[in-house]
Amino acid sequence: MLSAFALCVLAKEEPVVVNVLVINYDPIIEAEGGKRLHEAMKWRDPRELAEGYVKDMAEVSRGYVRLNIKEWRDVDEWPRKLDGFRYDDRSFMAVMRDKTEKDHQPDGADYPFMLESQKVVPEMESGKFDELWVFSFPFSGHWEAAMAGPDAFFINGGVYDKVPSRKRFAIMGFSYERGVAEMIHNTSHRTENHMRRVYGRWEPGKPTNLWERFSAFEQKSPGYAGVGNCHFPPNAEKDYDYANPRTVMSAADEWLSYPRLDGAKKPVNRETWGGPDFQRNYLKWWFSRLPKQPGVAADGRQNNWWKYIYRFNDYDASGR
Repeated sequence: MLSAFALCVLAKEEPVVVNVLVINYDPIIEAEGGKRLHEAMKWRDPRELAEGYVKDMAEVSRGYVRLNIKEWRDVDEWPRKLDGFRYDDRSFMAVMRDKTEKDHQPDGADYPFMLESQKVVPEMESGKFDELWVFSFPFSGHWEAAMAGPDAFFINGGVYDKVPSRKRFAIMGFSYERGVAEMIHNTSHRTENHMRRVYGRWEPGKPTNLWERFSAFEQKSPGYAGVGNCHFPPNAEKDYDYANPRTVMSAADEWLSYPRLDGAKKPVNRETWGGPDFQRNYLKWWFSRLPKQPGVAADGRQNNWWKYIYRFNDYDASGR
């Protein structure tokens, strides 16, 4: 007879399909021969970045998360800032190429204006889209992760709860100056904030809840290292310490068999996730251990934490 744990493992959660609208602020620069900004500056192709990110998230969730880009809008304009300012070709290129030219402050983009001008809300409310991604450039003023709609909450950026929408939705901000690693990085911070909300706290030291146990790292929680967090792998000694060769004992692999947690530890260091892109590989290793089993834990929270990231409208603030 199969144990309750074995039955839980054999059961499979239905994949979650996230339909995405992409707004790509990538102006055509006439003085650069009509090239898009990312081409003129020799930055990354946003479509290639999106493809790599979608593939990585499907891989680390073992196919549970299917990010489906349903519509892509290349926008030939400079996004408006909170005070009404917009860069133009000349002023932005001066900031990037003239070291004496200062970027505009305040930096923040006008999210309510963007949502209204792009007619995003009606398409979110209709169910056509589940979330919005914004690709942009340095000094565009976009957050890594924001939220709009009724009872919107903090996921590492602006909270736009006054936006006239009947549906709450996430807005991811990605830069085509950066890489896929930074896209996953933004999503990791989003995840941290969803989980902090669900568990009610996130404090260093001896872990008191499952989220703190998962995210513990040796420097702040000696003897309790788990999988770590976005900035701190289990063996980290400083922010962004993805390539640290130091070896520590970590219970990271016990999360592969969640909800069975036996506390077994193994040595981990940078070779555990590997290089040369240590950040991208660490964050993929981190997400691959995020619980994704069916059922409900003894504390009333879902065994599948991915639901809190991509189906947050289905749960209250404590994850029930």
